[in-house]
Amino acid sequence: MPPKRIAKSTITGLLLIVVFTSLQSCGNDEESTERIRFTEFVLFPTAPYVDKSYIEIVPEDEVASLEIDFAAEIAAIQEVYKAFIKAYLEEDMAALIKTFDTAEGMEYGTSTANVYGWNNIKTYIEANWEKSDCEGNLSWELTDFYIRSKNIEVPWTEASAKGPMFYYDPGTFRCYTGTGQFYLTKKSDKWRIHQIDGSKYFTDSKYKAP
Repeated sequence: MPPKRIAKSTITGLLLIVVFTSLQSCGNDEESTERIRFTEFVLFPTAPYVDKSYIEIVPEDEVASLEIDFAAEIAAIQEVYKAFIKAYLEEDMAALIKTFDTAEGMEYGTSTANVYGWNNIKTYIEANWEKSDCEGNLSWELTDFYIRSKNIEVPWTEASAKGPMFYYDPGTFRCYTGTGQFYLTKKSDKWRIHQIDGSKYFTDSKYKAP
């Protein structure tokens, strides 16, 4: 028997075994049907003949209208921002990294160009620390918040805001403070900074915090 037929027969056999087991297990007809559908979806997620009508798709307008506790989310974001400022001023990389979402797509704007990827950003920040002493204020706060529910653009809650940011001036070899644009993500119930002056900053009025 050709390898493809063997593989197909094996998968089909596994499906029949799982389905048979599901049907034999305790529960009403509705529960049995759901188990079969789940099994089909796991084994054949892309198969056109598998009924996926039971999978709930939430329209964007409905997702966008989900209630957000803006006060609580803003307070949590402010704490991350303050931790970022404190770690930056103390030149504490171990503490600084805890404030960042270092996943793919991280972006860090500088006075001359943008730096991409955590390893490059880490090197850039450490180099700035060696060249000059940055000054700042732990009372700084972010403003102009936009918060967007998960599954509208990405599968996590996201936010953008403006606030003071450190920039290195290669001409004077010093840090200066400018207004930065922060893009943050909330993954595993924790807010983190994912981009500073990056491409994902958004200001859609639908998501403006009151």
